[in-house]
Amino acid sequence: MPQVHIMTTRLVSAGIGIIIALTVLFLHQTILFPIAVGIVSVILMLEFFKVNHLLKYRIATGSAMLFALLYPFVLVGEASRFKFLLVILCIIGVCIEYILRQTKLWMRSFFGIMTGMFLIPGAMSTTVYLNNCHEQHGVIYVVFALAGAWIADSGAYFAGSALGKHKLCPTISPKKTVEGLVGGVIADVLFFSLFNIIYTAILAAQGMDIHFSWGSTLIVAVACALLGTVGDLTASVLKRQLEIKDYGTIMPGHGGLLDRFDSVLLVAPFLYAYITAFGFFTV
Repeated sequence: MPQVHIMTTRLVSAGIGIIIALTVLFLHQTILFPIAVGIVSVILMLEFFKVNHLLKYRIATGSAMLFALLYPFVLVGEASRFKFLLVILCIIGVCIEYILRQTKLWMRSFFGIMTGMFLIPGAMSTTVYLNNCHEQHGVIYVVFALAGAWIADSGAYFAGSALGKHKLCPTISPKKTVEGLVGGVIADVLFFSLFNIIYTAILAAQGMDIHFSWGSTLIVAVACALLGTVGDLTASVLKRQLEIKDYGTIMPGHGGLLDRFDSVLLVAPFLYAYITAFGFFTV
């Protein structure tokens, strides 16, 4: 019974998250999209800074939060000319606190703040690049970035629960199995394949002759599943070192928001890099 209750809690929590995500995606051409990315980035950094005991450094973490909130707004369009100004001003804010609290803010904490400030908002903000990289397909690429991480994670969870026998990384994440990883890869391959078939068929019915490469579909699907696992395991290593179970409690049954987005932090940048280099949909 407790297991059933946990599963129900996870599903309800995930359902609410999906509804919010779909609402933001539906309004992707409005200012709501960068606002949502900024807010998510701030929450992720709050969780990261809290477990690393960094929130007491208010000037530094305040500068980092400001960067996370504003960075999605200065990536594209006319505002992009302010991007590096924002970067340097926020770095200065962190450095000022490092100078003022030289006997309390040690190098490890200083670089922890710097890492969190650039890694998390930088990774999350690639969804803004994806959204704006193509007028027709941009929002689809954002869906790929989120679904490529989360569907693989769900596939791995269910496959591992049903078939898992061989531990993947027992010292890091005891519940992850090789069978679960394979299940996650298969789930992503099926999702990307079916989505592309349906999407191109819908566009064809509207008179738009769009094609996709099966090779790219396979590469992206497998890479998203594997990179999502790497991101998840990396976050698990940090949790092990900090001796915590979850990064927060904002999502009942899942933990913190960072527990859900840890896989996205590698998948989204990879997807943007791949599409920029090789493209995806063709006419």
